[in-house]
Amino acid sequence: MLGQEVVEEPFEWRKEHEHDDRHCRCYKDDHHKEENIEAPCLLKDTYYSRVTNEYTYQRQVKAASRPVKKPFRILRQEALASGKLYSDPEFLPNNFSINFNGVTRRSYEWKRPLELFQNPQFFIDGATRFDIQQGELGDCWLLAAVANLTQHPHLFHVVVPRDQGFTHQYAGIFHFKFWQYGRWQEVVIDDLLPTYHGHLVFMHSRNKNEFWCALLEKAYAKLYGGYEALRGGNINESMVDLTGGVVELIDLRSPPRNLFARLLKASRRGALIGCAIEPDHPGIRPESILSNGLIVRHAYSITRITVISLATAPRLKEEKSITPLMHRPRLHGALRSMIKHLGSVASASGITTRHKESSHLPHILAPLTNWNLSLAFPEGQAHLLRLHNPWGNETEWTGSWSDKSPEWTAVPASEREKLGLTFNDDGEFWMSFQDFMKNFSVVEICDVTPDFFSEDDNTNGNEVPEDILRGWKSVMYEGAWVANHTAGGCRNFINTFARNPQYTVELKDPDEEDDDDLCTIIISLMQKNVRQMKRYGKDYVPIGFTLYKLPPGRQPSTKLDTDFFRYNASCAKVPFFLNTREVTARFRLSAGFYTIVPSTFEPEMTGEFLLRVFTEPSHVPNAPRLAGLRPSHGLFPSSHPSQVKQRRVFRVIF
Repeated sequence: MLGQEVVEEPFEWRKEHEHDDRHCRCYKDDHHKEENIEAPCLLKDTYYSRVTNEYTYQRQVKAASRPVKKPFRILRQEALASGKLYSDPEFLPNNFSINFNGVTRRSYEWKRPLELFQNPQFFIDGATRFDIQQGELGDCWLLAAVANLTQHPHLFHVVVPRDQGFTHQYAGIFHFKFWQYGRWQEVVIDDLLPTYHGHLVFMHSRNKNEFWCALLEKAYAKLYGGYEALRGGNINESMVDLTGGVVELIDLRSPPRNLFARLLKASRRGALIGCAIEPDHPGIRPESILSNGLIVRHAYSITRITVISLATAPRLKEEKSITPLMHRPRLHGALRSMIKHLGSVASASGITTRHKESSHLPHILAPLTNWNLSLAFPEGQAHLLRLHNPWGNETEWTGSWSDKSPEWTAVPASEREKLGLTFNDDGEFWMSFQDFMKNFSVVEICDVTPDFFSEDDNTNGNEVPEDILRGWKSVMYEGAWVANHTAGGCRNFINTFARNPQYTVELKDPDEEDDDDLCTIIISLMQKNVRQMKRYGKDYVPIGFTLYKLPPGRQPSTKLDTDFFRYNASCAKVPFFLNTREVTARFRLSAGFYTIVPSTFEPEMTGEFLLRVFTEPSHVPNAPRLAGLRPSHGLFPSSHPSQVKQRRVFRVIF
């Protein structure tokens, strides 16, 4: 009997919108869908002739003949011995390092920090999220991730090593490390930075003579081929590049159950968390500031998640003697409007919540605020999130729990002290989880281990038990979709689907005493080298993957053919094919052999990919195995059955 399968559909966030690569999340609309399809003769004369076996072979030959790059310490020692400041021969201080075509709207000067200030510093009192100031470049997706990274020094100083500065052994050379497709890569730069009228043009620090921000951005720009390559992106890209972690994307329009507990657990585990607002109306311009102070299609970082106790008025037990239960939202809204009106009147008179020690405003607002919070939070607790706008200015949320919000008068002083509450125009603000869910449309969580994918949080706010903090087996495979060879498209195209690369894994129940006898597997599929090729017109194509369970007796070392896919339905797959760099999904499956089929949405879409497979630890004796494929020129699988050499990677970055 023919297996019934739901037809695949590509998921596009930005329907009815024109694409603009300056935006924080660059998805294409239906009118530009043809641009996602590989043109067969596009740029054939350039050194990047799209993904073919010949191109890959030539690239490997060139890489083998290229001299080995000298590490940072040797280059610095050579510069010190020569008595000259280091000049980077690979990232020249010219307009081509800023724009792909070498044309800029201004005449920029590249200057070293010593030419701008007498006493430049790499760090001033360490690195904090408040240091970061966005410049003229639309790379808030990078800034938001860096802001989160500063809160985790053990991770931050992997990316930004301590062994550099403007005093001891200064030679005009700096280095940074980024995770790139399974490896940590060192990027060495000089400290020449683009300026205009003596001011830094792009990312910089709030302290004018602090330069770690600007130099980090320059290194990231060099990694991807220029500053222009950083214009527009998704925060999940930068979070992975800064940690090597795995990203879970959650659509808040259809959120999973117990989402706050999952976010709280991820925050306590040190995960990097970002969020954004996708416009739902074609008339809303990207990066428009809404009436509530939030910005559309702009990357925010979530810097803290917590539950606080409220010093509210006596709880309204059943509310029956005051108002029917169905009228509570109306009463809550009326009280909120009254409090806001009183606060506006007081503010117009020069009184704000910042002046609470010298005014009677809290005594006026406190009773109404307490009753209002009793209705909104009947349990006497508020679930709050602290968000950071990488612009680092006064553009902040203006609703409940914002800087000037009367809700803070109901929070005990001890709680405010624990939160380190400040009311500065620094781009950071608090908001309730309810308001967050109403206003934001997507949240992305990046963790260096995939444990946060657990759907149930059983810690009840306590520390995560040691047995949960276990490691995961991580196996990575490199492959590609090659036109007329391994680019078969999704299962909608059944006649070519079997061309796609196939990877077989064996799952065994890691705990014989659990209740469900299911195994956990997390799969992450990443497109490679796309942003690096942005200057040549390459863009992300919709990608995804499908899982099939092998029937008993089926040899796991043989390649599945078209007849198998025609008569067997998949057991799991990604919800949507996304034209983003990486898609990740977590599955709970019964023990057995499974074949993973990574693919683009349509056939003949080409590109290189990295497939990461995470399985539960220690009780899985056999690592996931690659079945039925043989590499061509050392990288691309062919249709001939053979065992393929796998590269096992344990990603320990400390």
